[in-house]
Amino acid sequence: MNTAERVVDILDLLASAGGPSGISDISRQLKIGKNNIFRILSALEDKGWVHQDLDTRRYSLTGAVAEVAFRALAQLDIQRVSLPYLRELQSVTGETSALHIKVELQRMCISCVPSSNSIRHMVEVGAGSPLWYGSGGKAILAFMPEDEIKAVLDIFAGSGVSELASGQTVTVKWLLEQLDLIRNQGFALAAGERFAGACGVSAPIFNHTQNVIGCISVSGPEARFGREKALDYSGLIVEKARHISSIMGAKTETEPDNVEAKAYSAGPQPVRY
Repeated sequence: MNTAERVVDILDLLASAGGPSGISDISRQLKIGKNNIFRILSALEDKGWVHQDLDTRRYSLTGAVAEVAFRALAQLDIQRVSLPYLRELQSVTGETSALHIKVELQRMCISCVPSSNSIRHMVEVGAGSPLWYGSGGKAILAFMPEDEIKAVLDIFAGSGVSELASGQTVTVKWLLEQLDLIRNQGFALAAGERFAGACGVSAPIFNHTQNVIGCISVSGPEARFGREKALDYSGLIVEKARHISSIMGAKTETEPDNVEAKAYSAGPQPVRY
């Protein structure tokens, strides 16, 4: 382990310790010699990143570290971060990939890499859409706070809409069942919900506060990109969403053996009405 790695490990430990830590505690947890710990902490103290309590001789982080973190977060651009992953998804699947962000109680597509096929599903950049249908909308809705989910379902209930583009009946009960399923498996799959003949699969993106901020999706004509093929690519899409979330500061769990069965846990528990 080099010095840079030790510095990062020490800062990470102090950030998650829940209180000041002594050199012996840090040395025991990180399995690094006390002399090395002391030298690193002294250097960090000189930079103003850590503070030593003169009575307890224990160390804690200062506000200077938070300032650096906030500056880093301000530089993160989800559109720029996501674009390489969207291009990869389009290349692998041959279908249209897109980035959607949560805007209050709607979603908006802000980036799209269209399929190269002459017949393809087009996603309109800049257009707002309800969250209660389509794989992208439901991938976001499923992980929103409970009060926001209720607000969206109230909007749906008052909309007078009773069926999807394919003619399938849609109810609040059906939507709640869908949201439970999405939370359990970590992705949303939809066919013929917004547009008849179109199928899509989406996975949520989270930020440093573990709040859902959007999703990435792949969609195409149902005749070529049906439910079975969409399901085949669901694991890949969850993986790319996980990478984007990590860059945006989200803490993700270790990837499970079957990523299609469950992505990563974040967001609310199932909502009941």
